[in-house]
Amino acid sequence: MVALAVSLLIHAVLLFGPKLIELPAVEVTLPPLTAKLEALPAVNPAPKREPPPKIAPKAPLPESVAAVGISTPVLAESGVIAPPEEPVLSEVPEQKPPVQEEPVVESKPAHPLPKQAQLTFVVYKGTNFSVGEARHRLDIKADGSYTLQVGMNTTGIASLFKTYELNQQSSGTVSTRGLHPDKFSENKLTSGGKQTLTADFDWKNKQLNFSSGSTTTLPELTQDMLSFMYQLSQLPLDEPIVTIYISNGKKLERYALTVGEEEEIQTRLGKLHALPLRKVHAPGEEGLEIWLGLEYRLLPVKIRQIDRSGAIAGEMVISEIRVSEE
Repeated sequence: MVALAVSLLIHAVLLFGPKLIELPAVEVTLPPLTAKLEALPAVNPAPKREPPPKIAPKAPLPESVAAVGISTPVLAESGVIAPPEEPVLSEVPEQKPPVQEEPVVESKPAHPLPKQAQLTFVVYKGTNFSVGEARHRLDIKADGSYTLQVGMNTTGIASLFKTYELNQQSSGTVSTRGLHPDKFSENKLTSGGKQTLTADFDWKNKQLNFSSGSTTTLPELTQDMLSFMYQLSQLPLDEPIVTIYISNGKKLERYALTVGEEEEIQTRLGKLHALPLRKVHAPGEEGLEIWLGLEYRLLPVKIRQIDRSGAIAGEMVISEIRVSEE
């Protein structure tokens, strides 16, 4: 009994930190994604265009030629007006047809998003104390619209000490430039009550509207807290720093993510080759690190939260990936 009481006390202490989560099982089962190591997407340079042909300047008109190119009649010695000479026209250089510019075709990302994806993560308090599970679900329809859902709650003995449920959703459209969110929502239930947040992306008026009533200017290619994790695979990652604007439903922040060197991480799927990106943050600010699977279309395979003291607050590590193109 004493040992059980001590164990329960330790779990309770560990749980008073970041809120980690689980999504109820999805009914549709997707096939597993086959691992294949792929090169990173590179920046596609714009096609070169030939310079337009140079046109020679027009030759000056002779003084005897009027503006219309016809000589003026002159008075002969007999007093009779001499007939005008034949019109003298200046040489006009041969006009070449204008050069038709090649249409600029938008390049497709090297790692296109699957039509459906289901990612399952093991959630840790710190780095080694498992407290739950999280599932992400991405659906891209034939009309180009997408829905991304995440649901989370504590499981097992952790749920005995803390009530926590979180459901988030991002929806919008998909283009050759990646995800284009229109709305983000978050519903959170804790022992202290329920909280709801929304962010509406008004691209026409370039405004981001929050459920709190506040608004802010909407920069181009802004993402939300869910969509940005999948948008990273659509960006050129051959630069040392990737800059992106992200909204969490309360405010808009500018993230600068450093692109690291390839790493090997340990997961329940085995050792994976991954590309790490780390948020640049000042001392006393929270940090974020995310690893993209090089064998798995650069989908997120590990996510880490850093608290204000610089310690690892929690991690989510991939345990299963399933995708479908139907």
